[in-house]
Parts: sequence; structure tokens; C-alpha cells
Amino acid sequence: MAKQRHSKSRQIQPTPNTSGGQAAPKSMSRRNFLGTGAAGLGGALLASSPLGAFAQELEPFIPAPNSLSSGRGLGTDTGKPEKDFIEEMRDYVIAISRWAKSYRSDFSIIAMNGLELTEFLEKTLFATRGVAEPARNYLRALDAIMVEAPFYGFDKYGEATNAEETKYILGYLERLKLEGLQYIAVDYTENRADMDKARAQLRGLDALYYAAPPPGMQLSSLAKVPSTPFGSNPHVIDNIRQAKNYALVLDSSPYGTKDAYVDALVATNYDTLIFDPFHRGTIPLTYDDMKRLRYKQTGTPRTLISYLNIATAETYRYYWQSGWRAGSPDFISEGNLMARWGQENHVHYWTREWQRIIFGSENSYLGNIMKLGFDGVLMAGIDEYAWWLDY
Repeated sequence: MAKQRHSKSRQIQPTPNTSGGQAAPKSMSRRNFLGTGAAGLGGALLASSPLGAFAQELEPFIPAPNSLSSGRGLGTDTGKPEKDFIEEMRDYVIAISRWAKSYRSDFSIIAMNGLELTEFLEKTLFATRGVAEPARNYLRALDAIMVEAPFYGFDKYGEATNAEETKYILGYLERLKLEGLQYIAVDYTENRADMDKARAQLRGLDALYYAAPPPGMQLSSLAKVPSTPFGSNPHVIDNIRQAKNYALVLDSSPYGTKDAYVDALVATNYDTLIFDPFHRGTIPLTYDDMKRLRYKQTGTPRTLISYLNIATAETYRYYWQSGWRAGSPDFISEGNLMARWGQENHVHYWTREWQRIIFGSENSYLGNIMKLGFDGVLMAGIDEYAWWLDY
């Protein structure tokens, strides 16, 4: 399973309000700086070297093509697309939400990270540097936002997240309190004292909290600490807003068989389960599996949320075709070297060709998730806009 750890870069500024604001100037990215800097410095060294004349006669090196190649030297146009990547992602999420809710109005749309999308920079007469304003249409499309490692595990499992990072995350959550969103937090620690400290800091935000067990950020098993879920209860849970706790398991491979995986989830009292609709990313769960997962160990119903990566193509998924590679089809870009589990490729998530795979018909990825009986979707890949900004 190929979720990646996206950085919450301070250099990424919210886009202006498309109703009239001016685009914020962009500084040269680290990627572009290294590219141009290496060419300039390398050229100067080569020109002053005795090997200079000989080197200029050599044929340029062209890497062997593979699914991780970017297509450079292979006739593929790899120039940066002329797109407003932040606004394109907002529009994409809004379209997904509207389509899903047109069939089921109570279907929950949950964004995984991507906090910067919740605000845009609007120029005003009295604030020349701009004022952050909520991105209203985007926020209305969401029911909840999940944030990773607000207190523990941002850089290394079990270690406290940098204080500035915590302040940055909590700042967004405080500003968005009046928007009516459910907050969901996942930390990476198994220390009960750390969990209690984190929950105390979230108390005023009414957030659901889960601490994922090791190893790392794999999200490959159920937490053993605490032994029972925080706020465990026998109540009927009809939607994510009624939940008092949740569990998150996105890589089921350690469980071996699908039955063992389902059995482990069934034998819990979590109000909400968030999991992949495919065991090991390839074996689909069935209606019978979903019927079993629907009920807590106490016998009362709970909410089931599906994982869905909307902005990178995971090469082990059913939709991936054997002939696909970077640049073919056009919406497939280079390999994602930061993938958390399996191999995946960046995509032109703003194209209709890619979006048709994800939603828009009952045979789309999201369409099949809804037919299986899930109550909502956790959308990963939302902060892919940051990668494209730095492309």
C-alpha cells in the first residue's frame, strides 16, 4: 500500500481567491535550484578541466526506461504543467464530494492532511501581505480532516513532534473550529503517558484520537495500547460525528489471510474503522466481510470508512495496466520515491482521464466503495499539490 509521508512545507503559500486576488509570487524551489546550480557549477569545472574537450564529444547518458523513469530523453514532455495546483486539488475534492453525496447525502468525505487547502490568501486594501481566509467551497465539501503526527512521530516513531510543527497544525485546527468539521488525529507512539498528553491538548477541539502501533508509520496492525479504545461504549454509531474513537489499519499484509485480517477488525469495540477495501491492496473485501465488520463486539453498529488514494497511481491496484509507465498514458507522471509501501506514480490529478478512474460512475473506484456499503472515504494524496508546486 503506497501512502507517502508528505511534508507540511512552510514555503507553500495558500493560493489567492480566484474571485479577484493576485497570485502570490513563487520562489525557486529546491529542485530547480539544484538543477540549475549543478549545471552552472559543473559546466565551470568541466570547462577548466583537461577532460573538457573529450567530454564534449561523449554521447549523453540516457537511463534505461522503467516505471520510475520520468521520460526525460525518451521523447516525453516532462515540463511543469501550467496549472494552479492548489485550486485544481480543491476543485477535484469538491467534485468528488458532490458526486458521492448526490447518491448518499450522509456519505462522509474526509481529507487526509492538506491543511493548506483550507485557506487562501486574499489581497486587501489595508493588508498588502494578504489575509488568510477560509476556502469556503472546499470546506463545505468536507465532513472531517485527519492530521498525522500532530504530537508524536512526525520525524521518527515515538519521538515528540517538533514544537513548531505542532503549533502549525494546531493553529489551523483552531482557526477552523467554526467550520463544523470533525477532527481526526493519528499519532505514532505506543506510550500511554504520551497519548494522555496529546488527548489533553486536543480536548478543546473535540477530536477523535488514535495512536498507531509500530513499526514506523506503516499502519499495519491494531493498537495494543490502550487495551480498550478510548471512550469505549455500547452505543449505535450512525456517522463519524457520533464516534468517540476509531482505529486505522491501511496495510493488512501482516495478518496473512483476508479472513485473519477481517477477524481481527471484527473483534474490536471501535466506533469507527478506517481500512483499505482490499486485503494486501489486491484482494477485495466482500459483502459478507462488510456485514461482519459492521458490528462492534458489543453487537451494536459502527461506521466503516474506506481508504482511497485520489492523487497517485498505485501500481498494484486493479486499475493499473501492464503497459503503463511515466508519460504513457499522458496523465501518468514519474515514480513517487516517497511512497510509504508499494510502488506508485504521481499523476496529473486534474485530468478527466485520471478522475474517471477515481469517481463519476458506479464502476469507478469510489463507486465500487460505495456499493460495498462503506459510510465514507478517507482521501489520501490530497497534498500531492505540494509535490507539483516544487516540480
